[in-house]
Amino acid sequence: MRVKSEERRQAILDTAKEEFTKHGFSQTSMSAIAKKVGGSKATLYNYFSSKEEIFTAVMESVAEQMTIAFHSLSTVIDIKPALTDFGCKYLTSLYSPELAMVTKMAYTEADRSDLGRHFFENGPKRGLTHLQDFLAYHVENGALKSCDTWIAALQLRALLEAELREQFALGIIKQPDEQAICEVVERAVNSFLILYMA
Repeated sequence: MRVKSEERRQAILDTAKEEFTKHGFSQTSMSAIAKKVGGSKATLYNYFSSKEEIFTAVMESVAEQMTIAFHSLSTVIDIKPALTDFGCKYLTSLYSPELAMVTKMAYTEADRSDLGRHFFENGPKRGLTHLQDFLAYHVENGALKSCDTWIAALQLRALLEAELREQFALGIIKQPDEQAICEVVERAVNSFLILYMA
């Protein structure tokens, strides 16, 4: 993609993110995005075929740190430090205001559109599949007990999110600091390894 085209695409994404944040997914139109970005709907459709596609692209850009967290899982180091590093990066990303906004929007719109499926397929499912592959490697190499690695991945995610997620989502607590996240991760990883360590 040419530089100008990439700049234009990024301007569309930035504008769409603002509009989604202000008005929600269902109340944001392609026309409103086009008007605010300074172009026509036809130009917008040259870059994105639907509002869902724009939202998916916004979600992917917002979730870049989450993607980095899942891709940081390394089979080169021992499983406990690898899971601890992953857990810290995962929760830091999870509790970022932008990702919280995208997640909330996906849940809110899930009953009214295909947005929930788009969000799951392009976000959580991809990350969990990567985590599943990491866990399968450690099962095959004897570090973890034989198990359903998909379920194990879901359980690890649940342990990581158990202490703070609900309170954060409901606005009871603000974005946790690094120390709070590290403490949560240590407890979650220890609990996970009690269940699964060979």
